[in-house]
Amino acid sequence: MTPLRVNAARPSFRTLKVGETLYFQGDESRYIYLLLDGWAFRHQSLEDGRRQILDFALAGAVFGFPAPSVLTHGVEALTPCTFSVFTRDNLFDLLQRVPVLGLRFIEVLAGAEARAYEHLTSVGRRTARERVANLLMELLLRIRRVEPAGSTARMTLPLMQPHIADALGLASETVCRTLAAMRKDGVLVLRAQKLEVLDIGRLAAEAGIDLDEAAMREPRPAARVARQVQARLHQDLAARAYC
Repeated sequence: MTPLRVNAARPSFRTLKVGETLYFQGDESRYIYLLLDGWAFRHQSLEDGRRQILDFALAGAVFGFPAPSVLTHGVEALTPCTFSVFTRDNLFDLLQRVPVLGLRFIEVLAGAEARAYEHLTSVGRRTARERVANLLMELLLRIRRVEPAGSTARMTLPLMQPHIADALGLASETVCRTLAAMRKDGVLVLRAQKLEVLDIGRLAAEAGIDLDEAAMREPRPAARVARQVQARLHQDLAARAYC
């Protein structure tokens, strides 16, 4: 492989500022993206402007894999983000030659599927307070996997109340009242994008999450998977340059 072809095949990087879009709902699906750093969210929008946030994405999230020819959702940055961008052919070729990375991808996608089921249950069956508790507990557990040395009760949460409302199918006023009640009851405090959990046992109970069970089935950090894929592809392409 010539140096020109190697350079053309290398994954590129894309950075987004807060509020910028990775791709829009209805765009053609051309690339696969790995979120290396930052927070983003997937969302669908209706013709009248109403929005449903489908999932909050942390480091290690995969976008566009697999996907139909037209993307059914958009992706927006909640914080400054860095993505690694791959062509489908290059990434699929890598996964064929290094099957263990394919298994890691399956783990990441299975985790996203499990969250989708949980979110559907929240919107369909849980009360407003249970929905808020479940979402915040989920994010707390996920950020702990990305930053295992961090606090289990405090975290930066780069969400505004409208984000929580759009993720849970609630009005912003309902989210505001729910958070105020949880603060009054000594469960948690969410202020200025900082979450402090005052009673993690009660929060987990209201969220319907068993902390011991969650710890036992804790998945491999998705961020590690993303960086393994990125590093392996760089190594592989560099080796081919000398063939």
